Amino acid sequence: MASQEATLRYIVKDILNDLNQKYPGADISFSQCMYWVLIYADSLKRQHLKKEDSSHHVNSFLVDVYVDETNGRNYFELPKGIYDLDYDRGVHYITYKPTVDNEIPLFGSVQFARTTIAKARRLYFREDEKPSPANPYFYRLGDRVYLLGVENINIDKVEVGLYLSFNPTDQNIDIDEPFDLPAHLIVNLKKLVLDMGRFALAVPQFKGVDEADIAKEVPTQKIVSVNEEENAE
Repeated sequence: MASQEATLRYIVKDILNDLNQKYPGADISFSQCMYWVLIYADSLKRQHLKKEDSSHHVNSFLVDVYVDETNGRNYFELPKGIYDLDYDRGVHYITYKPTVDNEIPLFGSVQFARTTIAKARRLYFREDEKPSPANPYFYRLGDRVYLLGVENINIDKVEVGLYLSFNPTDQNIDIDEPFDLPAHLIVNLKKLVLDMGRFALAVPQFKGVDEADIAKEVPTQKIVSVNEEENAE
């Protein structure tokens, strides 16, 4: 099944069917299996993004810009959780439109360059690097992203492109939406979750399951890690 067709519901039910066929007395809920799927999918997707330079998984948002009253800087709140990748690559782009020229799309307007709060100070020492409306910067502090160089212009929104992480505690997940994981990683995901299920069933808490039979099924070899799964591709 292609990645754009695979949904979270399909993946979870597929794994549950395998577990229930192997262990008819097991009582693993859909929610429990979905939690395992999201935990491992998050690790696999993060490894994939670290190795691939692709915008396929970028999600775009139009977000409001606020002013931090403690320091006068503009900032916006990340609308959803993102990956904490090197050099803040969880933020793919930030852009704003300085004019009302409708022929220029927002994503094609002025883009913010990335910096850090520790390095931002030196930017003001060189005219060619100094933050300005034509040469803006951003830095991240937790879930806030601060914008430098646009303090003196009227900017109320920016467009951002983000690499979103999977949040297993999100109550608003649409399990029938396409699952944002590359198709070639779904087989790795299934193996990891099945191994987790087999270990969970080895704990004597499921009525109707023969513990002796379960013990035979628990793998004695080391379970393949997320990194090893990726390197094996």
